[in-house]
Amino acid sequence: MKKLIISLFLFIFFSSCIDRNDYIRDVYVNIEIPLNQPEYSDLGAIGNSIFISGGVKGIIIYHLNVNDYRAFDRNCSFEPSSECAYIDSINATIASCSCCESKFLIDQEGVTANGPALLPLKQYYTSYSGGILKITN
Repeated sequence: MKKLIISLFLFIFFSSCIDRNDYIRDVYVNIEIPLNQPEYSDLGAIGNSIFISGGVKGIIIYHLNVNDYRAFDRNCSFEPSSECAYIDSINATIASCSCCESKFLIDQEGVTANGPALLPLKQYYTSYSGGILKITN
């Protein structure tokens, strides 16, 4: 009985230390982008990326291949509830968060290249047809 009480106490103690609000929130995303518009002209070249509004803290669109685009939430996966936890720069295929200095590979599913973040960036579904890029979740 004593072991049960100690086990229960330890379980409650350790589970209360977990911040259940520190995750990237799920928000509705349903965006259609006409890529022939001038504001999206940077996406014309393979390997380029842009930031747009939407998602939790904005969305990164990366042109991976001929008709293949990737979309990621700008919310950094390390302590995502922090005010400064967002991707603020991209250099080639490396997205960076200056808040925690994590780096992510946007040409490889948004995986972490350098921590402290361990989880990849949140990725949205994309489809391209007739000059329209759709981003959904």
